[in-house]
Amino acid sequence: MKRKRGSSGGASLDSLLDTMTNVVGILVILLTVTQLGVGEAVERIKDALPDITDEDMDRSQKRVEDLDSLLKLEKEQLQTVKKLTEQKKPVNIEEQKALAEKLKKELEKLKEIQINIEALKKQIAERDKKVKSIEKTIVEKETELADIKAKLAKTPDPGPAPNAKIVNLPNPRDAPKGAKPIDYVCRGGRILHVDIPQLQSLALAAIAKSRFVTAQEQAVDCEKLVKLFENRNVGNRDWRIKLKPAGGVPYLILEPRKGRGDTSERLRKPSALFRKSIQKVNPNLFYLNFRVWSDSYDTYLVARQYADQRGVLAGWTALDTNSEFRVPLGGNLKLTCEGYTPPPTPPQPEVPDLPPPTERKLPGTKID
Repeated sequence: MKRKRGSSGGASLDSLLDTMTNVVGILVILLTVTQLGVGEAVERIKDALPDITDEDMDRSQKRVEDLDSLLKLEKEQLQTVKKLTEQKKPVNIEEQKALAEKLKKELEKLKEIQINIEALKKQIAERDKKVKSIEKTIVEKETELADIKAKLAKTPDPGPAPNAKIVNLPNPRDAPKGAKPIDYVCRGGRILHVDIPQLQSLALAAIAKSRFVTAQEQAVDCEKLVKLFENRNVGNRDWRIKLKPAGGVPYLILEPRKGRGDTSERLRKPSALFRKSIQKVNPNLFYLNFRVWSDSYDTYLVARQYADQRGVLAGWTALDTNSEFRVPLGGNLKLTCEGYTPPPTPPQPEVPDLPPPTERKLPGTKID
């Protein structure tokens, strides 16, 4: 049979429950009191502390960052010092001692060197004497020069100077009797042969075809003739012919075609046209006649050298760079320009009445 529970167990639980309720109540009261105390403490602390603004917070943050950067820099410097300390070589005592001994010896040598002040003073005095002597000589020479100038000023005029010696330079001479010229032109740095009669014949043929001229002697419209030669390519492979009036008379203007002829460099080659042509020249029957423009003297000298080697006589005429190569029409034509009026003849200047020139005898000796 089961035993029945007694009523004493329920009374014990009730007491325990009351006790726990009391404890919990006390704890709640303590918690409330504590919370109230903490809140009052926080309020007192907040009242005691100054107000912190956003600007104060930014400054504090910046200060913290600066301190971090400074700390980082100090760490880097510390690392650098550690590395240098590790790499530092130990001092060699023996080397330091040797260096000290060397310095001592050099100091001893310096002590042995003594400057002789008296000797220096003596040398300076001797040089001063030399300077004074030179200055005295200069003054004496200047005085002598002044005396000479004064005497020259008083000297009478010796009159005209004696006649100078006459120096005969190479003079142009006549070509060999019966010899005929072969014309060459040195212009634009080139040399080329020019057959003037052939070019005159070509020009006369062009004029005849134009029918501007109907008689051997007549006045023509020179402007039409100029345009005729401008529009037509009259000439040969080396030369082009143009026409230009001068003094009321039409003349032929000969212009070398571009790239024709030999340069001074090409003249040095055996294949040069000039060198080939003079090989066929008979020195007894022909001579070379050069027309040399001022821009082609070098070319002329090279050509003249080969002509002399060949034994061919030559003459030359110098022309300015701006000079035109002008030749007459040739043939039997005697043309004049229509409407040309010659300029008036300037009056002859009066001949001054001067005494006859003084006759001077030339010295007998001539230096050639």
